[in-house]
Amino acid sequence: MKGCSKAFEEVIMAYLRRLAERDETFKQKLENEKKSISECCDFIASEVVKMGVYGLTDAEVFGLAVHYYDEEEVEIDLKNVQEYHAVANHPIELTQEEKEEARKKALEDYQRLMYNEYLQKNKKKEVMKKETTQAVQLSLF
Repeated sequence: MKGCSKAFEEVIMAYLRRLAERDETFKQKLENEKKSISECCDFIASEVVKMGVYGLTDAEVFGLAVHYYDEEEVEIDLKNVQEYHAVANHPIELTQEEKEEARKKALEDYQRLMYNEYLQKNKKKEVMKKETTQAVQLSLF
């Protein structure tokens, strides 16, 4: 089953860490080794299915994340959760290396696309040339 994107996990954890900085009680709950961010995402997904909706506001998602860490035992019912993919709608800052890698991949993709178009045009020209050549040849017999 797919789960949270890395960006989604990072946004949730950043929010929870900021909350933990202000609230010592919550900080202890966030450090609970029995809890994990991936399980938190599963909890959020199971709650979304229970609600019968396809998306939540930021406040609702953060509220569910806090609830997951606040409660010692939470019910995570994934039997009705189909494959899901949670994403963050927050801008993500890329490192310089990630930007370079994305630029390199985009350039390679563009070059491949242009090369394939070039090959297709040449194939069409060759087919037309063959058809024209065959039509012009006369037989002496």
